[in-house]
Amino acid sequence: RALAERTLEKRFVQHSEMSLVDFKVTIDGPDGPQEPEIPDQSYKIVDDETIEFSDLTIAAGEGRPERLKRSFTSIENSIKFESDQEGAEENTLKNESGLAGKSVLFTWNSEAEKFEVEWFEDKGDDALLEPMVEDADFRGWLPGKNVDDGDSWTIPAAEFHNLQEPSGPMGYHPADADEEAESNAEEARPEVKGELKATYKGTRDEDGVKVGVIAIEGKLSTLTERELKQGDGPSAQEATEFTTELEGELLWDLTAGHFHSLRCDGAQTLESTQTSSFAIGESSITLKQVRTLEGKKTYRFSCK
Repeated sequence: RALAERTLEKRFVQHSEMSLVDFKVTIDGPDGPQEPEIPDQSYKIVDDETIEFSDLTIAAGEGRPERLKRSFTSIENSIKFESDQEGAEENTLKNESGLAGKSVLFTWNSEAEKFEVEWFEDKGDDALLEPMVEDADFRGWLPGKNVDDGDSWTIPAAEFHNLQEPSGPMGYHPADADEEAESNAEEARPEVKGELKATYKGTRDEDGVKVGVIAIEGKLSTLTERELKQGDGPSAQEATEFTTELEGELLWDLTAGHFHSLRCDGAQTLESTQTSSFAIGESSITLKQVRTLEGKKTYRFSCK
């Protein structure tokens, strides 16, 4: 049972590096498909994110709080594009969130069996509230029953979203954009396929705290499809498949009933396919570009 009037300070740090490993172009026209030679390209995308917030349980509930206030103290996100091409310049995009410095209130609706969320003594973009997630303790990763050393269970694949976006999407927009810039908070989360397996490894002392040790491993994938507008030119269809192999551990504070820390490493692959069709005279041309990136990601989460 969650303890009322308890405040937990939570910190979520993610670091991702992905490099281009393959780029292919196919042009399909009246003479059939052709694959022109493409000059070698080399670039890397580095994504860093740190989110810090405090969770104050105002009213306790069974297995979850009844009312919880979440105050975002720091939200930092930057994406850096690096290239070893001659003359290429390093470019860094810094993002901001309309949640930074604000508080929200989660209230459990027993009839709807879900949390309702609203601004707490603050005002902001209501679109940021709809996709927010109360469970930032990874309760959905627990087995829901008593386990012994060596027992294993399957974590729902959809819980991968809460690893990627603790508390839900931050609704990022470029820092140099207008204040009214649209956020991406309302974008639908793609379906997650694959399996995430957990194994209980017993207990140990961590920073003077008795924790349950849960080993995590699995392979997961998502597929996102969207239409890209290209100025006055023809629009393109983009399909992005993301695959990751994860390994790490979740430490659970057995006395206080919340996560103590989560450390996880992932090997990841992203394949992006853009397809566009247009006419030249009486001929129809289809252009297909496939980019493959590979890299790694680390998750370092803590709670106290």
